[in-house]
Formats: sequence, C-alpha cells, structure tokens
Amino acid sequence: MPLITFADKVDSKVTASPLINKIVADDINQLKNGVNSIETRYKSLVQLLTQVFPNAPVATEVYNDTGEVFVWFYVSPGVFTLTCTNAPFTVGKTVVFFNNGYDSSDNSWRQISTSVIEISTISNDRLVNGSFEVKIYN
Repeated sequence: MPLITFADKVDSKVTASPLINKIVADDINQLKNGVNSIETRYKSLVQLLTQVFPNAPVATEVYNDTGEVFVWFYVSPGVFTLTCTNAPFTVGKTVVFFNNGYDSSDNSWRQISTSVIEISTISNDRLVNGSFEVKIYN
C-alpha cells in the first residue's frame, strides 16, 4: 500500500497519493450531483404583492427560476389571477404559499388551469407587501 505524505520536511510541499486524489475527486463529483438534484426538484416564483382598488396587485419579483413571465389581473373585490401565456402550473404538482402581509384574515388560492392561479382575500386593499410563492415540482 502506498504511503501518504502530508508534508515533505525538506521543502514543505503537501503531497498525496494518487489513490487519495481519486477518492477526493469522486467525493466532490457525488456532492455536485447531489446539489444539482436538489436544485432541480422544483421551479419557483416568489413575489411581494401590494394591491390598491381598483387595480391588479403590483408584484415585486424576489425570485423566478421558472423561465416564465407572469401577469396579475383584477377579477373582483379581493379576487386576483396570476396568468402565464405558457402552461407552467402542472396539475397535482403546483403548490402556493401566500399571505396578504396585512393581517391574518382568510386567504385562499386555487389552480384554475395550467396557466392560471387565483388568489382571494376578504376584500380589496388587503395585499400590503404580502408574500406569494409558487413551487412547481418536476
């Protein structure tokens, strides 16, 4: 079995055997593959929403790795839709986390189609820097 030398006493160079170099390279590749698989389990859109009657919510995009462009629409008092021209919202694999940022009143969401999500608050003017996140799992 080859010896592993950590420091050469003459010129203070650090050396390692080829076997150790291979183990370290394999470990790094496994770690990179694990990180990449975590990153690709879902795509996410994160926004902060504020709405003033009679307008649609104004979104400040915090994060978006979906590759899509989203637009908010006013439907009726306290009801708004997030729409995309493509169909990123996979049925059974789309999850929404949402609060209005204002109080703890009732908020809800539902998936209308693969391109539209609807959120509801109890009335207009209830979205004040509210957090909104959609996760679309693979």
